[in-house]
Amino acid sequence: MQGLNIAIYAEGCMYPSATYPVSETIGVVQQSGFTTVILSLFHIGRDYDVSPLQRLGDLYFNTTLVFSQGEYVGDAAWPSLIASLPSGSVAKVCASIGGGGVMDFQTLKKIYEANGNSFEQTNLAANLAALRRYLPAISIIDLDCEETYDSPSFIAFCQLLASIGFGITFCPYIKATFWTGALAALNASNPGALKWFNLQCYDGGGENQPGPWAAAIKQACPSFPTDGFLITGDWTEDSPQQVGQLMARCRQDPSVGGGFLWTLDSLINGQNDGLVKQYADAIAGISYR
Repeated sequence: MQGLNIAIYAEGCMYPSATYPVSETIGVVQQSGFTTVILSLFHIGRDYDVSPLQRLGDLYFNTTLVFSQGEYVGDAAWPSLIASLPSGSVAKVCASIGGGGVMDFQTLKKIYEANGNSFEQTNLAANLAALRRYLPAISIIDLDCEETYDSPSFIAFCQLLASIGFGITFCPYIKATFWTGALAALNASNPGALKWFNLQCYDGGGENQPGPWAAAIKQACPSFPTDGFLITGDWTEDSPQQVGQLMARCRQDPSVGGGFLWTLDSLINGQNDGLVKQYADAIAGISYR
C-alpha cells in the first residue's frame, strides 16, 4: 500500500434521509484529509427472526432497503452522491457489511448452505452485482464479522466478491485464527483481492496491538507481505489527542499503513465541521505527534 491510509466509517450521515445535507457532509470529508470513506453498515436481508420478514439476500443500508432482486431500489439521489465522493482528499470508497449485534454472517451461512454450499445464482449474488453496477465508486467491500465465524461460507463469500470485481478488507477485533485462515485461503484462490485489515483497537478490541496480528498473519501465510497492511482503528469516544497518541504508538510497527475512525456520524452536526479534520490530522500524526 502506498501512502498513509486515513479512513473513516460513515453511517446514515451519507444517505439522503440524513438531517445534515449529504452533499455538505461529503464536502467536509473531502477537505479533511481522510483518504478512505467506508459506508456503513450494509446488512443482508433475512427471512427469519425479524419483523416484518425480509427477502433473503436483499441488501439494506442500515435499515433502508437499497437493493432487491438485482436492482437498485434506494433513494434516487444516492448513486450520484456516492459517485461524487472520490474527490479532494478522498481516493477510495468502501462498503462495510456486518457490525455488532447483527446476524449478517449467520444469514450468509444460511444462504450458502441452502444453495448447495454456493452463492451462485442467489438473490444475494445478484444484489452484490447490482451494487457494483449502480454504485461503481464503491470498489472495496469491508467485512465486519462479529458473529457466527463460519469459515466455509465466509471464504466463499469473499471469493464471490472478488469474482464480481470488488477488493476486500477485513475488520477484526478478536479470533485471529478465523481471520488469518480466511486470508490464507483467499490469498491462494484470489491473490491480491484482500487489500488490508481494519484492526479494531477500541472497545472490544481495546487490547489489540498490530505486532501480534502481523505475526499471526505470517504464521498462517508466511509469504504474505504485512508491511503497511494493518490499518489500526479508534473511535470518537476518544479525543483527537488520544487518537493521535494511539496512532503514534501503532505506527512504530512496520505492519501499520494508516488508521481509521469510527464514526463520522458522531462528528457531523453543521456546527463544528473542523473536528473532522482534527481527527484526520491526529491519525496522520500532523497535530499530535
